[in-house]
Amino acid sequence: MLSDYSVHPSLATSDIEKARSWYAERLGLEPIVAFPSLLAYQVEQTIFTVFETAAAGTALNTVAIWRVPDLRAEVSRLRGRGVVFADLDYGDGDRTIDGVMTTADPAGSVVLNAWFRDVDGNWISLVEQSEHPGEPPARMGVGAMLAAVDLARARAWYSDKLGLEPLHYFPDEEIVYRQGATQFSVYQTESAATAKNTVGVWRVDDLRAEAAALRSRGVVFGDYDIGGVQTIDGIYTDPDDGSLAAWFVDSEGNTLGLVEDHGESIRPR
Repeated sequence: MLSDYSVHPSLATSDIEKARSWYAERLGLEPIVAFPSLLAYQVEQTIFTVFETAAAGTALNTVAIWRVPDLRAEVSRLRGRGVVFADLDYGDGDRTIDGVMTTADPAGSVVLNAWFRDVDGNWISLVEQSEHPGEPPARMGVGAMLAAVDLARARAWYSDKLGLEPLHYFPDEEIVYRQGATQFSVYQTESAATAKNTVGVWRVDDLRAEAAALRSRGVVFGDYDIGGVQTIDGIYTDPDDGSLAAWFVDSEGNTLGLVEDHGESIRPR
């Protein structure tokens, strides 16, 4: 079951070397694994990948979220490296002041948010959130943000098709899922279905078994023949190291992937 595995954000770039330089200069990050068209970065006990694709720049929604212990200090540090934080106004008093928005979630937890865009225009959010009484501390690290047109429909789809149940569900706002050291969120936004690239990836031990289990629940894996990536019965086999990959689309139009690494493992170290 997918609930046994970590999930990570997948960010698109039009130029892998340009992205690598930006993440080093602006965020101070170096990849733990680097391939010609894919980079993997570690943040605490979580990872995210950046991959080269012609679909870079299509996502208009937030695609990744960093959970940090001191958001204002992190904003100051990143500004010192040249990161530009956006000033946003969502109406009803939800707006940033000097790049930082202060809100409360429906459970009453105070939330600080700040947003910036990487070199390819991917929206990335920093979040600091006070703990909910009686719950374990929030996990620090990076997580995927998936856009939804209809949050209730998305919750039903993730339950029925992937067997996932939320850690938190805030109707018409956000669903939060926790898997091991990772979290990902599905949130309602007018920018849903704009991303034409893979936005989230599960790294699994036995991809064919996972794909079979998901197919039995009604998940449909796509067949592709793009840029040298050709699937057979929904599964791509890397000719160099035998790694496997498969892709499917959720109820909201997000492309998600399964990967079974046979070469250098892309896992937190």
